[in-house]
This record gives sequence, C-alpha cells and structure tokens, in this order.
Amino acid sequence: MKLQAVSNRKLYIQIADQIRDQILQGAVEPGRQLPSERDLATDLGVSRPTVREALIALEVAGLVEVRVGVGAFVKRREDGRLTLPELSSSPLEVTAVRRLLEPEAAALASQNISPESTARLAETLRKMRAETAAGQWSFDTDRILHMTLADACGNAVLRELLDGLWKARGDEVDTRFHQHLLEVGEVRADILADHEAIVAAVVSGNAEAARTAMARHLQFVSDAMLQAWE
Repeated sequence: MKLQAVSNRKLYIQIADQIRDQILQGAVEPGRQLPSERDLATDLGVSRPTVREALIALEVAGLVEVRVGVGAFVKRREDGRLTLPELSSSPLEVTAVRRLLEPEAAALASQNISPESTARLAETLRKMRAETAAGQWSFDTDRILHMTLADACGNAVLRELLDGLWKARGDEVDTRFHQHLLEVGEVRADILADHEAIVAAVVSGNAEAARTAMARHLQFVSDAMLQAWE
C-alpha cells in the first residue's frame, strides 16, 4: 500500500482517510487482510494505538472487520463510498483526561457518598458481576458506576466535566474500541476487580485508597488500550 507519512499530531480520522482511499482504489481486495498494525504505523509515521483507532473508525464505517489477535480485513461493499464518523476526540485522549480527573472524584465521593448512592453502587456491582460471569461487558453499567461516583463527589464543575467525557465515550468508535478490548476474558476480570476495589474504598470513606484504586484502574485500562492486538 502507498501511504503518505503524517505528523504525530494528526487526528486518527485523517489516517483512516488515507487507508480508506487506498482500499477503495483496490490496493487490498475484499476479504484480504490489511498490512499489520506495526507496518501501517511505520508507513504513516504514527503510533500503533493511533492506527488502531483509525482501523476501528473504518470498522464502524463498514469497510473493515477488526479481529482481535489477528488483524483487520477488508469487507465487501456494494458501493464505493465510505462515510467516516466525525468525532471531536479519540478514545485515547478521553482516557488520558479521565486519568487526570476521576481519581480525585473518587476521593471526594468517599467523603460525600450518600446511602442512596451507596445502594446504587452495590446494585451496579451486582450487574457487573453477572455480566462478567456471562462473558459480557456493558457500556451503560460501566457509565452508571463511574457517574454515580461523579454525582457523589460534591463538586458540580468536576461532575459536568466527567459527564462530558462519558458522553464522548458514547461515540461508536470509542464504544467499539472498548468492546474489542474487553473481548479478552482476563481484561474483563481485572476490570471487575478494579471496580470492586474502588467501591470498597469509597464506601469505607478512605479517600486515599479511593484515589489510588481509581488511578490504578485507569492506568490498567490505558495500558490495555496501548498493548498490541496482533
């Protein structure tokens, strides 16, 4: 595939544009596998996680199929047009900002949590355990747990910032990114354990433990997002 190098600061949607154009020009036939994440990243001059975001944007648009542990394959299309999703931020960017804000929100929540919010956290954890046992992951359940903590933090500005981040996470590319991430059973189990530790620290009123547990959780998610999928 003939690709143009882009700067490290380019948005992943611009990378997806280049790969899309190459596919539509016939550089890779339907049913065939695209070059590896590593090779695409080298040719484009960007990181592998950024290439991954671009591939998932192409998957959402219906042009490729991403198979975790294998690679991305070109799908057959009846038309030659492709509309890429228009997003304001990337999954990696959203996670980076969450790492800055959510540990403090958890610490504050530990000092302000109400009985109603405590009960909501307990019920949400119950759902998470059932989903994990069934090999599933739910964006809605994840959001409810984290936003319950945001609601309980006692700072309206921080709460609104976190609400905006979770609305960004509702974008289809971000949701698909996390779905692929959580196809790995060990990742689902680790994330459930993280959530259990966060809630335990918050409801016990231990601000430092809550801050540490949330930071550890988001570091794990960030690391998992950056790990190679092929």
